[in-house]
Amino acid sequence: MPERKRLFMKILKAELEDCLEDVEDLKNLYERRLLKNDVTNYVYHENEALLKRELNGIRKALEALDLIEIDTYENVDTLAAAVDAMIQKKVLEYEDPEAVYQIAKRKLLKVLRYVNERTN
Repeated sequence: MPERKRLFMKILKAELEDCLEDVEDLKNLYERRLLKNDVTNYVYHENEALLKRELNGIRKALEALDLIEIDTYENVDTLAAAVDAMIQKKVLEYEDPEAVYQIAKRKLLKVLRYVNERTN
């Protein structure tokens, strides 16, 4: 059972780190679009500001994952529920964009499904 919880956390962290790269790619895309005059400065700066807030929110969620003591949870499902609640709380606490929670929740459910299917 402890190995399932560790696997869950390891994969979830990797998925969220991948999301960071995706957001960085979006930032680069917006920069290229600005250089090509496909978007105005105003639109570019609005998008950039939002993406920075999303990046920071995902980073804070990742940092919070490191503080979770997985051995205090009975199984991977209770761990996942606690992680979900913690991420939702952090998003509200720091007033991060709702997309941060939605992204994390989608990844969490994906990883939970994988871990449960893999070990059954």
